[in-house]
Amino acid sequence: MKIKRVIAGMLVILGILQASAQDTTIYLSLKQSCQMGIEKNVNVQNSDLERQKTNYQLKEAQSKLYPQIEGYSTFSYYYAIPKMVLPGEIFGQTGMIPVEIGTKFDWSSGFKASQVLYSQCYFTSLKVAQRMLTIGDLNFQQKKEEVIYQVSQVYFLCQTTGKQIDQLKITMQNMDKLMDIAKLQNENGVIRKIDYSRVSVNKSNLQTQIDNLEQLYLQQISLLKYIIGLDMGTKIELSDSLSFTQSEISTQLPDFNNRTELKLLDKQMEVTSLTRRFNQQSYLPGLAGFGQYYYQGQRNEFDFFNGGNDKFFKTGVVGLSLSVPLFDGFEKRSKIRQNDIELQQLQNTRKSTSEYFSKEFTDAVRQYENSVNALLRHQENIKVAEVTYNISLHGYRQQVVSLSDLLMSESSLTDTRLSYYNALMQLKYAELEVKKAKGELLND
Repeated sequence: MKIKRVIAGMLVILGILQASAQDTTIYLSLKQSCQMGIEKNVNVQNSDLERQKTNYQLKEAQSKLYPQIEGYSTFSYYYAIPKMVLPGEIFGQTGMIPVEIGTKFDWSSGFKASQVLYSQCYFTSLKVAQRMLTIGDLNFQQKKEEVIYQVSQVYFLCQTTGKQIDQLKITMQNMDKLMDIAKLQNENGVIRKIDYSRVSVNKSNLQTQIDNLEQLYLQQISLLKYIIGLDMGTKIELSDSLSFTQSEISTQLPDFNNRTELKLLDKQMEVTSLTRRFNQQSYLPGLAGFGQYYYQGQRNEFDFFNGGNDKFFKTGVVGLSLSVPLFDGFEKRSKIRQNDIELQQLQNTRKSTSEYFSKEFTDAVRQYENSVNALLRHQENIKVAEVTYNISLHGYRQQVVSLSDLLMSESSLTDTRLSYYNALMQLKYAELEVKKAKGELLND
């Protein structure tokens, strides 16, 4: 019974801790969200694992620089012993006589080693492996940039939707006040019941709009959680404020060599050039050293374990092995031609990519400037709409402005404020595009 009570108590405590953990709200800034995305995003993790694998591939290639040593033991049973035909004069006979060479049982055990002394192809392959390691690092960096770009977009989207919800709730408060005024006026016979119903319908439509935006906001927050690797049950709040800060952006084209995409293409061209050199160096001779030390036993009966000093014979050899390629049916020449074509393709791709980056930067700067101008216009529109609404509200209370005009001015003010936040989001997107075009996504 005591054990059951202890277990029940532990389960209650775990339940309380779990509930407390679920009630905890995490406040995330854009920088923190990007960092979490880099740490937990699956694509980034896989890219990091690929980079680690490439590092081990380099170590695998470097292992050939060390002596290759192995032990071995080979047992053979010759049910038909090989023969060699010898002149009979050796044995005082005439003609050719077949002579058995060897015994039925042959057992060899020992060690053998080899060491590459000279192979230009092998040393070039090491350089290729090192360049592949650099390509892995650049791929890892590119994945981080993609995550930062994606997280930033969703973060701005969530901020915008949240601000629009807040704005609609303020409008709802004004609508509640208007409902109270309309109700009082209807009771006093100042306005018709149909006018009061129109205000009620507008309020209902406004609530529907708020509900739809809140549902959209939850979906956007869920998307943000997924990207940055948070559990869907985690409660989060966005701590950064969505505000307008105009900054000076230079229209001069930046140095696109800092873009990860171009760095990747440069490294791929280096790898292709080294591969071409490797194929050219395949015509060069290679030199290796080798050594072998073993014991060999040859018997006509399987009596290797019966004792005696003549069961196994010690043998040792060291030497050099020179390999000289002579003719391969033009295989290497065809590979070199393929490398030339691949190198030309990469050069064309790099040129085209660089030109596209120039266009991308120019478009991003132009979009940023247009977004700033649009936002400034929306700010002026809000001021005008607020003045119009206040005048209409005052006039409605004084019975000099109709209810229709008041509702129209309120709707115009709400739409103007919502449009302002959409324009602010477009400005944030434009700033993000400029950073991307300049290759500065990882600088913050």
